[in-house]
Amino acid sequence: MSSRPVGRPLDPAIRESLLQVAERVMVTEGFSKLTVEALCSEIGTTRPAFYRRYRNIAHLAFDVIRRHFGAEPPQETGSLEGDLMALQLAEVEMFADPLMSKNLSGLLESVLGDPALTETYASQFILPRRARVADVLEAAVERGEIAGYEDVPFICDMLVGPIMARSLLPGSEPVDEALARSTTRAVLVLLGALTPAA
Repeated sequence: MSSRPVGRPLDPAIRESLLQVAERVMVTEGFSKLTVEALCSEIGTTRPAFYRRYRNIAHLAFDVIRRHFGAEPPQETGSLEGDLMALQLAEVEMFADPLMSKNLSGLLESVLGDPALTETYASQFILPRRARVADVLEAAVERGEIAGYEDVPFICDMLVGPIMARSLLPGSEPVDEALARSTTRAVLVLLGALTPAA
C-alpha cells in the first residue's frame, strides 16, 4: 500500500494568517470572540481549510499562546534564589500579558473538555516548565546550596499556583514582581535555603 500523502500539501501561509489574526483578536477582545467563521472570512479561506489545520478554535488559540510564550529558560544567575526569581519574573510577565490574561479562563475551560488539548497542554506547556524548575534545583544541589529536593510538581505548584489564582480571580492583588519575590521566598524556605524570618 502506498504511503504517499493524499491531496495537496497544506499552504503554510494560511496557518500563519490564522495565527496572526487569532493573536490580534485574543489581545484586543479575548478568547470568547474567536470564531472559525470570522477568522476564515477575514483571511479569505474556508472552514475546511481551517479544520485541516486545527481540530477546533481552542487548538488554534493554544498554538498562539505556545508560539508567543516559548519554554526557553532565562539565563542562569549562579544562585538558587536568582534562578528561581528569574523563572518567576518570566511567569509573571507571561500571565500579566493581555494575550494570556484575556484568554486564560476560556483556554482552561477548553483544555478540561478536550483530552487531545489536555495532552498537548501538558506536554508542550506544563512539562517543559517543570523541567526548567528541576534543572534549577539540580544546579543548586551541585553548588551545595541545598541538600536535595522532592516532589518537583508540588514545588512548581507553589511557584505558579498563586500567579494563576490571581490571574483568574476577579479583584485579586496584582500579578507583579512582588508576587514573584514572595513565591520565590516561599519555595526557598521549603527547600531549607532560607529561614522563615530571613
